[in-house]
Amino acid sequence: MTVSGVHHEWDRLRETIVGIAPADEIVVFHEESQRWLAPSAEAISQTHAGRRLIEVDAERARRTETQIEDLAALLQREGIAVHRPERLQGLERHFLAPNGEGAQLFPRDALVAVGDHAIEASLRLQCRQRERFGLRPYAQRLAANGAHWSSVPLGWPNAVDGPFLEGGDVLLNGHEIYVGMSGCATDMAGVDWLQALLGNSHRVVPVALRSNVLHLDWVLALLQPGLLVYCPEKLIDGLPMSLRSWDKIALHPDEAERLQANLLVLEKGRAVVDIASTRLIGELRQRKVEAIPLCFDGPISFGGGLRSAHLALRRDG
Repeated sequence: MTVSGVHHEWDRLRETIVGIAPADEIVVFHEESQRWLAPSAEAISQTHAGRRLIEVDAERARRTETQIEDLAALLQREGIAVHRPERLQGLERHFLAPNGEGAQLFPRDALVAVGDHAIEASLRLQCRQRERFGLRPYAQRLAANGAHWSSVPLGWPNAVDGPFLEGGDVLLNGHEIYVGMSGCATDMAGVDWLQALLGNSHRVVPVALRSNVLHLDWVLALLQPGLLVYCPEKLIDGLPMSLRSWDKIALHPDEAERLQANLLVLEKGRAVVDIASTRLIGELRQRKVEAIPLCFDGPISFGGGLRSAHLALRRDG
């Protein structure tokens, strides 16, 4: 495992971690900060909190496991080194939350890779804080090969006082780092912590989001220099100044809520896109971007798309 790191969203992907979702280990959970949930999903979350999903909706549980495995297989066929989170064991499964869960669908959020930094995140959902343990072996290996390994201080247990910093809110554009803030995940204390860690080598730019947006990568994707996908209605103050002159593919709010911006960039000119993103696929192909469709509605129903389901450890560039 090398430490050339990750500097842009679009450099060729060489090494990654893809999530796991064993069908019999996905547990339904509910916490007050889940403002991004649709009313129907909120009702299911509240009604069945603490139960294994396979007892509530076996087809959804199995579909989710199958689709995450399909993603891992696709990336391996592309010649990308694919790692998986280690299964949580013993007390790890109950850290900060009583309902043990072995699923770790979205490694993007719990470990943040910026340049040659491997940063254990502080997640707002208490039951997701334990996900760091399944990723820690990779942070340790990166550190052994020269990476700077650090951890954001954990937020207070009442999920109000941070710092909170989640990888889904962090988008990389060289020395400029965009970090989303909606009140659902990352907060300003997390932004300040990241800027202090990176120092003068990077500029960390907070991006204000509507309160029903979980992460910045729900509503913004950087595909290659000069081309982005975004949902203008979900950005309170618009795009960061450095992105405003780029060619833009605008998503409707309902498309953004189906996480169509949460795609996986393989390299400049190639991306994996949820198969239901038909209009977006057409827009990409008009711009000579190869859009590789993959059915991913299972993981998307949990609040994370293709970008959320993988963590880039090494990209060219």
